[in-house]
Amino acid sequence: MKFFIASRWKNKEEVERLSEELKGRGHQVYSFLESGANLLTGMPIEAEMKVFSEALANWRNDPRISQIFDFEIKGLKECDALILLLPAGDSSHVEAGAAYGMGKKIIAIGPVAKPEVIYLMFNHLYLDVSSFLADLHNIVG
Repeated sequence: MKFFIASRWKNKEEVERLSEELKGRGHQVYSFLESGANLLTGMPIEAEMKVFSEALANWRNDPRISQIFDFEIKGLKECDALILLLPAGDSSHVEAGAAYGMGKKIIAIGPVAKPEVIYLMFNHLYLDVSSFLADLHNIVG
């Protein structure tokens, strides 16, 4: 199965851990950490985020923003399921909504602080990564 992990940069270590666990179990993973979608410069994250913020100033015309969008849409189209690793940023929630609209399985992992942004589109909800991994066989069939 191919999973798309949507989360925020502050969850980097947890995204890496989840990605490695899934790969170790024979699955494919699309992650913003490995896809190149958010790595515009290759610089340390602080400098990276500064460049990203500058690109956002002209978001409608900046080719770097278009590149990120294209990578993310491609990843969503090619995945079987999206994992929203909470807490997550606005773009991760948008990705979850897009995946839902594409008919993908949607999974949330983490405490739901804002149920109004989760709605009922998730097929599975887990409190933590360990619970998700313990139940993975029920997801992949």
